[in-house]
Amino acid sequence: MLTVWRVRPGADKRIRSGHPWVFSNELSESPKGHTPGAPVELQDSRGQFLARGYGNPHSLIAFRALTFNSQDAQPTGFDFLHEKVLNSWRVRKAAGFRGSFRLAFGESDYIPGLVLDYYVVEQNGKKAQVFAAQLVTAGMDAALTSAEQFFQGLVEKAKAQGLSEFGWNETAVVIRNDVGIRKLEGLKAEEPKVIKDLADFNLSHIEILLNAAGDAGVVKMSCDLREGQKTGFFLDQTHNIHLAVELFKNWAKQQKTKTLRVLDLCCYVGHWSTQITRALKAEGFDIEVHVVDVSKTALAFAKENAEREGAKVTVHEMDVMEGLQNLPSQFYDIVIADPPAFIKAKKDIPTGKAAYVKMNTQAFRTAKKNGFVASCSCSGLLEEEEFRDAIRKASLRNYTEVRSVLRGGHAADHPTLMQFPEGFYLKMYVHYII
Repeated sequence: MLTVWRVRPGADKRIRSGHPWVFSNELSESPKGHTPGAPVELQDSRGQFLARGYGNPHSLIAFRALTFNSQDAQPTGFDFLHEKVLNSWRVRKAAGFRGSFRLAFGESDYIPGLVLDYYVVEQNGKKAQVFAAQLVTAGMDAALTSAEQFFQGLVEKAKAQGLSEFGWNETAVVIRNDVGIRKLEGLKAEEPKVIKDLADFNLSHIEILLNAAGDAGVVKMSCDLREGQKTGFFLDQTHNIHLAVELFKNWAKQQKTKTLRVLDLCCYVGHWSTQITRALKAEGFDIEVHVVDVSKTALAFAKENAEREGAKVTVHEMDVMEGLQNLPSQFYDIVIADPPAFIKAKKDIPTGKAAYVKMNTQAFRTAKKNGFVASCSCSGLLEEEEFRDAIRKASLRNYTEVRSVLRGGHAADHPTLMQFPEGFYLKMYVHYII
């Protein structure tokens, strides 16, 4: 028997609209005493079924829905969760993802608490697959206590259904519960754990395969899937990079110079600059890339990745917010400003917005006329209008005449739900400098 919780009269409007959350103050009784993460059936004040999921009395978000179907009796069981992930996999395949991608995106894939990245990797002429998972809620942490068993079952089903070519012997699984957001659920941040390794593969320095931005092939990106940031790679900009690269290719065909220069700020392992290099080298240009990051390890990967595609790479190890003024102005044809989230909580919004203004001010300062600046934000708490205002202020500080010529957003592997606006976080604009 599932524990039954009821919402207060009139507090069921949001959950009936398909939103997956119920807050503790919307429940008719205190959830105190409930085992964090244990399954819950949610009912309205009259006892009518609303949803099934799991609850946590220690979280402001007391209930998270896994299903709105009363026929789903065990929503935290492996079979149910496997089918959720497999459904997400089908969406990615339908969207044309051939290599690595985000396989499960929490609430936006109807699997709250699970962030799961899928990597096709290559090393020494061999290919395999790696799952990198973050279990960020008590409910998902409890559901996947036997994580190795869960993933073995998922791999077997995915191969049987033609979603993957790899079996369990060709699979690694990394649990990346080293994220602070777990503390909001009463969970501890943990050291990364490899619960299923691959013989003859070094996950600390591995090449992942991604759809190439400028052609129908794949691009290789070296990174650390054991202890790299997030799950080892940032997959969320894939769609925006593809959009921007097509723009840059069309522009490049009109250029009379032989060499194009790219500045990649907060580059991490150089996804933007590597994809740009590949596409513009194919158009016959020599590419000079300047990668900027505070992490020496990330810069080494970025240099390796861009050089693999033919770029001449210069490394700048610095805090972008402090050191940009030392870079030459009016120098770069393409400037990428893709920082980590400056805003983690509502109290950070004013200082975070100021940081976006400062960074984009420097980005515009370092861009050539008739060149581009790509401005990005992954701060979900920053409204898009506020981000646009930060860009406006940055351009005015440089007395720069700017055209915003491209707007990006979420890719199909980072889907969004109309009933879950909290899932919208990614913003990207490309500006042409007059």
